[in-house]
Amino acid sequence: MFKSTAKPIKGYGLKNMPNNKSSGAALIAVLMVAVVMVVLMSTVSRLMDSRLQMAVLSKQLFTGRTEVYAKMSELTYLLATQRLTAAGISQGTNPQGTTTDEEGHWALPIIGDELRADGEPVIEKNGLSYSIQNESGLIPVNTTSQYWLKKWLNKKGYTAAEQAHLVDSLADYADPDDWRRPAGAEKTEYKEKIFTQPANFLLQSCSELWRVFSWPEMLAQHPEILTQCNLTRSDTLNINAIPIQLWVIYWPNSVEKIVSQRLQGKWLIYKKDLLATEPTLLNEIEDYYSTLGGNQFQIEVNSKKSVSRLRVERGRGLRPPFTIRMSEMR
Repeated sequence: MFKSTAKPIKGYGLKNMPNNKSSGAALIAVLMVAVVMVVLMSTVSRLMDSRLQMAVLSKQLFTGRTEVYAKMSELTYLLATQRLTAAGISQGTNPQGTTTDEEGHWALPIIGDELRADGEPVIEKNGLSYSIQNESGLIPVNTTSQYWLKKWLNKKGYTAAEQAHLVDSLADYADPDDWRRPAGAEKTEYKEKIFTQPANFLLQSCSELWRVFSWPEMLAQHPEILTQCNLTRSDTLNINAIPIQLWVIYWPNSVEKIVSQRLQGKWLIYKKDLLATEPTLLNEIEDYYSTLGGNQFQIEVNSKKSVSRLRVERGRGLRPPFTIRMSEMR
């Protein structure tokens, strides 16, 4: 038989075969590294998604603010430059709206292109909404007679004595002296209630009513008056600028009629129009209401991501075309 002449290689045998334990440990280490890498990649992916979402939201917010700013600028420009009618502020699209007759009267009492100034929200196709509120349609609280404030309190169920107390307290708060009115409150009463003392100055904001003696109790029950009051000193209420929420308090029986008329673009111009819509206006003092007027406006513009509010006053005579103040509205 043939005999193999190959000689075994020295130093190589079972003892030099790969170590199963070492290779298993290496495999586990590789798997752990792979798991860690997967976790890290997942974390980085989530972080990137979060950053992308923040970027998208930031872009949307910027776009929303830009749209709001542009609309606010447009409305301010219209208020400063265009004609005010019983229907609101003209957009300047109808040239006949600026023509007058030989006696200087406007050829058209209502132009037809007006933006409402009764605080009713308008929603545009892009989802943006805005409202214009002529402040002459709100309750004046800096007047001497407080005619419309008393009427509002009466409609809310306050007795004559309660009305007198609230109105006199407001007058004492605003007047420059320390003489207490019969139903009012001056420094002594404020100290007894640990109240801030009277400002002895006209209200500078409607929220200041919270500081008037006995008013916090009333405001807690009827906070809506804070958005239904204005700071002018005129007793005259612009009937066409009264918001529906306030109309329903003064004249609830005609609220459906006035809503329908305004939607159809029918505004109150002549006395016969007033009485046909709300006959009880015949009992009101004519000096205390009008179908036109007011130079101070509240503007609110809303997008899905941004809200802006301003008070704009139309200039008269040698004054600037408009003055802007930050608004405390709703």
